[in-house]
Amino acid sequence: MDIAIILGLLVAVLYGVGTFFAKIVCEKNPLFQWIVVNIVGIILTLFLIFKYKNIIVNDAKIVLYAIIAGIFVVLGSLVLYYALYKGKASIVVPISSIGPAITVILSIIFLKETLTINQAIGVILILIGIILLSFY
Repeated sequence: MDIAIILGLLVAVLYGVGTFFAKIVCEKNPLFQWIVVNIVGIILTLFLIFKYKNIIVNDAKIVLYAIIAGIFVVLGSLVLYYALYKGKASIVVPISSIGPAITVILSIIFLKETLTINQAIGVILILIGIILLSFY
């Protein structure tokens, strides 16, 4: 099995378990959950910077893209935690799972990546599954 697939599955497990625990916290205070996630992120970032001093990129365009990505991810997590506070995890999380499909579409348009027919069918089936899971 390709290492990228194994890592992708690991990401899914980590996000799934993390979001489960976030739902428990968000029922009491979604802003607290967001603050904790960002503090943990800052601590991990500082650790990586000190451990791997060459991790910093000197390309202004890449730094800008990294900042834009960070802003979107941080805002997305804030909205996710508020949505978990307001709604059911069984509804909110599947709807928020449309994010990877957006990444695929943007990658096709701007990065000129291509999908095989099986991958395209897979994305469509995932979207259908998310829609079906989102009904009350």
